[in-house]
Amino acid sequence: MKILTFKRLIVLTTIGGVAYVHKQRGGDWTLASITDTLRHLWSSAAAKLGPFKGTARDTLNRAAGVTDTVVRGGLSDDRTVRSSADYSRRKDDGNRH
Repeated sequence: MKILTFKRLIVLTTIGGVAYVHKQRGGDWTLASITDTLRHLWSSAAAKLGPFKGTARDTLNRAAGVTDTVVRGGLSDDRTVRSSADYSRRKDDGNRH
């Protein structure tokens, strides 16, 4: 059993961060006060990430709304089906090392 996995490290860091902010705000150690601290942290994080919300939403909408097929350069317009024999013959059969 691993004593300290990455997930446990993240959870412990989060709990420590919440406790630190709660202590800095001068809250009582009651469930209502801790809930208030969590709401404060959530709203402050949302306020800091607010300017990026519109940009991220536009990017995701553009990516999800792509309906045009991508045209690859170098492909000819005739889409003929090729067999494996077309690929097995090489033009330079005599020039192998």
